[in-house]
Amino acid sequence: MSLLSFCGKVAVGVSCLIVIAFVILILLAVFCVGLGAYASYTNQHAAQDAQQTYQNVSAKINIGVAGIHGVVSNITGK
Repeated sequence: MSLLSFCGKVAVGVSCLIVIAFVILILLAVFCVGLGAYASYTNQHAAQDAQQTYQNVSAKINIGVAGIHGVVSNITGK
């Protein structure tokens, strides 16, 4: 077996391993998305969870806006 033939076989092997790893990662991603979708579908408190998250985000946005207004007031004097 020549060096060129050996390098070709190694390259084909590595390429196959990369494709197999990619397929496994795609299958894992599909499984995880499906599991998350099932968990969301069977969650009886999804509306309450979403409302609580929205309230938390709104409160954080309001804190940020108040901080921006404070900084602008210090800079402009208004």
